[in-house]
Amino acid sequence: MSSKGFTMIEIIIVIAIFIFVVGFGMLTDFNVFTGDTFHAEEAKIVSLLGRARSRAMANVYDSNFGVCYISPNYVMFQGSTCVAGDAIPANVNISENPSTIFPTFVFNRLTGTTVGGTIHITDGVKSTDIIINNEGTISW
Repeated sequence: MSSKGFTMIEIIIVIAIFIFVVGFGMLTDFNVFTGDTFHAEEAKIVSLLGRARSRAMANVYDSNFGVCYISPNYVMFQGSTCVAGDAIPANVNISENPSTIFPTFVFNRLTGTTVGGTIHITDGVKSTDIIINNEGTISW
């Protein structure tokens, strides 16, 4: 007697393989998404620092410009004191103590120089440093 069709074991094995492949694909896709978010956050900070330095060097409003972190926003400000101004929301937790991890940077007008320092950002898994030297050069 010849029977046609699939056995229950064959069907279960095919379903298990399918679930494994789909699960692996979703895990990989989610990691790519979080990586893109992290790099976008890094680029956002570098862009804001560059914009503040550019405005200071262009002597816009005859003033210094700076960048600081006022939870939960990155803030570009005019002058020498960090005050709420152009706020850009942060998507990545940068620290329990942002004042030590994200120091205030003030770029001097015309020269673009600053005290220099390091910004450390992390999402709990990945972390990176953005280094600003005393000439205002931003390395990331």
